[in-house]
Order: sequence, then C-alpha cells, then structure tokens
Amino acid sequence: MSASSRVRVYLACSLDGFIAGPGDDLSFLHEPGPEASEPPAPSEALGFDAFMSQVGAMLMGRRTHDVIAGMGVWGYGDTPVLVATHREIEPAGDSVRAVTGDIESLITKAKEAAGDKDVYLDGGDLIRQGLDAGLVDELCITFVPILLGGEGIRLFDGLSDRTKLEFVEHHRLGHMLQVTARPTRQVSNPIGQETPVPPRPQ
Repeated sequence: MSASSRVRVYLACSLDGFIAGPGDDLSFLHEPGPEASEPPAPSEALGFDAFMSQVGAMLMGRRTHDVIAGMGVWGYGDTPVLVATHREIEPAGDSVRAVTGDIESLITKAKEAAGDKDVYLDGGDLIRQGLDAGLVDELCITFVPILLGGEGIRLFDGLSDRTKLEFVEHHRLGHMLQVTARPTRQVSNPIGQETPVPPRPQ
C-alpha cells in the first residue's frame, strides 16, 4: 500500500444528481446530445481509459457490481475489483472478489490491492460512506444535461454531515460538463472551531 494512493470517484449523473433512474435505469447516460453543425472541439476532460490507467484497484458496492455484471460487458479488464458484500457473489470476472468490513477497513484493503496506483470508489452508498469518513480524495463527476426528477438513486442523498469541496477543474465533454472537486479536510483548533485543511498535493 502506497501512502500516495488516492481514493477517487469517477462517474456521471444527471444535473439533479441522479446516478440511476427507477429500477437502476442508466439509459439517460447514453442519450445523444443536440445535433451540432460542427464536430465537438477537442476536450481536456478525463476520459475513462485515461482514468483507469491511474487506477490500481476498485472498491465497488454489491448493487453496482450486479447492475454492471447484468449488462454482459465487464469494462475493467484485469484490474482487481473488491465488492463490498455480506452475501455470496458470482464474480463478473477472475479479478473480482468479495470483501467485508467497515468503510475504513474496506479502503485499506483496496489500497493494498492498488499498490502505487489509486483506488476507484464506485457505488452510491460506498461513496457516501467514504465522504462521511473523510476518506475520499477526489470526485470527478460528469454532468449529463438532463433533469430526471421523480424516483431513482441520487448520489448524495443520505450524507450524514456537511462536506466542503474545492473545485479544481471543469471541462466540456461533448454535450456534457465534467467537474473535478476535492474535499477540504477539517481539523479542530484549540478553541473548538473547525479549521479547513487544504487538499494534499497531487
């Protein structure tokens, strides 16, 4: 496990914060953007392949694993994937294994598997647990220009505490907008006030 290994979130969601619609529907993520008379300009946004090249292991929620496995295409190659679950699992690939424990121990296991690379944290519940525990180093979120409303799974519903963020990058990605933010750590000073701690250098 490397001390420099980061815990990172990389996902897409609707503008009103849904990562899935009713019944784990993800179709809104793949809807085409408005037609343009000119091809989109080159983007400095972080693409999935470039992101995965920096990842040494994934820590994934059981529900997320089951939804992705059900699509029939496993897009993570031989990257070690740790699935947080208390139930038996039928792994989607040879590099997938089940793990148990609280969020601190799960992330420790994922960092051990990641070596000198980063940990990719995926799944709404795990992401919220990681944020509440102060263990997430970076969120890279691509916003799809659609409002789902109604029912579904919102990324940040259920956070137990306020989390301050610092925006560090934003880029157009076709018809979408990718935003990168880093949580600012909080420490108590001698008189009990909260003092922000700048994100660690990347």
